[in-house]
Amino acid sequence: MIAYNSTWLDALLTRDTAHKWHHKGLLSDEQWKQVQERYQAPFYTPNVFVRIGLAFFCMILLSAAIGLFMLFTGADSDGGIAALSIFFGLLSLAALELWAIGSARHFGSGVDDMLLYFAISVILTGLCSQLPYNTDTLVYYCIALPFLLAASIRYLDRLLAAATFICMLMILLLAVNNIPRLALYLLPFSGMLFSAGAYFFAQKGQLRYAWRHWHRQLVVVEMLALATFYMSGNYWIVQQAGAELFQLEQVPMADFFWLFTFIVPVAYILIGLFKKDRLMMDIGLGCIAAAVFTFRYFFHVMPLEWAAVIGGAVLFATAYFSIQYLRKHEGTYTYAADGDITLLQEIEEQLIEQTIASQNPPTTGDKNTFGGGEFGGGGAGGEF
Repeated sequence: MIAYNSTWLDALLTRDTAHKWHHKGLLSDEQWKQVQERYQAPFYTPNVFVRIGLAFFCMILLSAAIGLFMLFTGADSDGGIAALSIFFGLLSLAALELWAIGSARHFGSGVDDMLLYFAISVILTGLCSQLPYNTDTLVYYCIALPFLLAASIRYLDRLLAAATFICMLMILLLAVNNIPRLALYLLPFSGMLFSAGAYFFAQKGQLRYAWRHWHRQLVVVEMLALATFYMSGNYWIVQQAGAELFQLEQVPMADFFWLFTFIVPVAYILIGLFKKDRLMMDIGLGCIAAAVFTFRYFFHVMPLEWAAVIGGAVLFATAYFSIQYLRKHEGTYTYAADGDITLLQEIEEQLIEQTIASQNPPTTGDKNTFGGGEFGGGGAGGEF
């Protein structure tokens, strides 16, 4: 099912966990070195800058190749262009499977990411271009869903996992929107139910050992589910959707959606604190900002400049006193950094390493670095 070597993926997971333990002081330098020697994963996974550069370079090559082929073959009809798009999509998938993953052992290198995205894009373009112009939008989403779902599962791609989630949500909302008379009332609650189901599915999936290689994709689904659950009941979004789809000025059940707009962000933060769930707390903070924006959109209590200044001052004071409290009262929650490395921290470390390397002559010893990937198929960043 997975295109990549499962044994090497397990080795990456082991090294990732050991790296966090070593960062926290739970493993000695000697033990960390033994883990690196024992669990080998000979993937080609460059740092984030090389990855972006290789992705753009691959995109330019693929675009030039398909453009030259169309120029020489003279494919100018809709059917010819569609057939050529599907052919190049299948050719890109073959290159991804046989060369990039099979022989070159790329994993989150930018090349495998771009080959995958290019293949899915041109195949869907070729298929959808043959549909009549009056085709319902729901049909396009139904055609795209199996490709996005299969690709996100086989290639462990988080971007396609997010696209799959959005595609499934849009299919549900468009289907409900076609229900006469009830669509107005069912649309918000359909979004809430779908998001709640996706959230619990992602939560349960992360606890299953057999799904360990899809952990990052499930985290993306969990994050999107929390966001779309709140968006489904946010008063501003419901009001805008009612005005756009049903030409309504007043939202039905307005009191419920106003309460939903302000209660859910607080509930997210409280549940996040109780469960020690950093993701839910972060989403809750974002939802509080959305709730303030919603209130400010309909009720102009004070000028926007004053509201921004006061809000910034409150946030700054809250952050300052929270940091001071956590530094003096260590316990379940602390201000100390944990073993997880964020994307910005990874970029900062790589910049420092490259600066030092440019100032000092290279050494003969091998250097092992490790970091978490943050794009596309994911995986370990840095070099092995």
